[in-house]
Amino acid sequence: MQIPSGHQIQYLMKKNIQNIIFVFMVVIFSIFAYYIAFNLQPNIIPDEPAHLFFAKHFSTTWGIPPDTIETSYWGWYIQQNPFLYHWLNGRFINILTLSESNISEQEILILLRLINVFFSLGTITFCYLLSIEVINHKWWQLLPVFLLTNTLMFVFLSGGLNYDNLANFLSYGGLFFFCKALKKKKFFSNSLTWMIFIALATLVKFTILPLALAMGTSWMIFLITEWKNISLQDIKTIKIIIPIGILLILFISNFLIYGINLICYRSIQPSCSDILEQKYCENSRFYIRHEKMALDNKLSIIESTNLGYPNPIEYITNVWPRIMLLRTFGIPGHEGYKVYTPDNLIDYYQFLLYSIFILSIFVFRKPSFLLISLFGISCFYTLILMYQNYQSELVYGFLHYAFQGRYIFPVIAPIYILLTKILKSTPSKYLRWAILIFTIGLFIYGGPLTLILKYDTVFSSWFN
Repeated sequence: MQIPSGHQIQYLMKKNIQNIIFVFMVVIFSIFAYYIAFNLQPNIIPDEPAHLFFAKHFSTTWGIPPDTIETSYWGWYIQQNPFLYHWLNGRFINILTLSESNISEQEILILLRLINVFFSLGTITFCYLLSIEVINHKWWQLLPVFLLTNTLMFVFLSGGLNYDNLANFLSYGGLFFFCKALKKKKFFSNSLTWMIFIALATLVKFTILPLALAMGTSWMIFLITEWKNISLQDIKTIKIIIPIGILLILFISNFLIYGINLICYRSIQPSCSDILEQKYCENSRFYIRHEKMALDNKLSIIESTNLGYPNPIEYITNVWPRIMLLRTFGIPGHEGYKVYTPDNLIDYYQFLLYSIFILSIFVFRKPSFLLISLFGISCFYTLILMYQNYQSELVYGFLHYAFQGRYIFPVIAPIYILLTKILKSTPSKYLRWAILIFTIGLFIYGGPLTLILKYDTVFSSWFN
């Protein structure tokens, strides 16, 4: 075996420096995520106690277990709801207990947390691959990955037990193969693959449905407008039979949940009273919270503005972005048990957001269909999230319930990629470098480094 010379090693490092830097960022991310997985106290990651409970409940059967009075307490209902994440966690527990039957709950929690870290590593990898497909510059391709791995809530959530980690992984996988299809790279096989990823994601969380709808609409427009220019040579291979079969099974699975819900209950997600007895519904923590905290009647928009609450325009342009930034670059723990908000940095994040928005008006003149699609998908998903949050505000009197930064994560990578494209296209070199340095500094200071800087103060009681 020939040992590479010093010059050969130097050449290989120079040739692969981009991938080396990517691996370095992944290693730094992994250190933080694994530390969180092993050392974070229970009941801090959002909904982690519920996820652990359902994982153990699903481990009792290889099928789908029934709703019980105990499961109904958490406010989630198994019947007519997507529960792929918990089914998988049940199988992980089954495998773990094959080798050791007396495993403790804490050991089960750590195992499932570590699996979630792997999901997030896949999310980061797909973010990088997606960035390569969209951005034509090897150094700028790294910026979205840097931004994602320095988004505090993403790193924090990755070390915990939460179905968002799997949903994000599958969503980014779908977006990556979607972009390859729009670039006419093995259009048919990549189209099948993105559909498989998104169909799996909708079996994890019903909130992925707007993403699936936006991607499907964009794909159909592309197919209709570019039909004559699309090569379908990859259809002729027998290899597509398996993915078509998988996709068919996933479509049927989704129809049995969402299709039946629409037909029988006229809703994507039926209410508790539609599917369970009243005693189960009244046992739900969400039902109890609604009884205690909700207004007597849901406010109308006119009523809310008359009471001094922000009107829809104010809410969209100022209130919602600020809260979303606080809960994306901060840490809203499980039901307020532990909370960290970067109040001293939020104005800087807002400044960056609005600066990039203003720049985009002057930068993009003739964007490609791919960029238009990513922008449209991100906007559609974000507007649906805004609408849902605003409806909740009208019910609870603007107390910001069910308002989590993690809900934007399925499209945060496309948002970061679009941000990078805008920065890269800024004609003024000095302005471009000034914003880039500001962005990097802000994300480093406000990212997982915060866990170190505030370890003995804010986070002194968070870790074992």
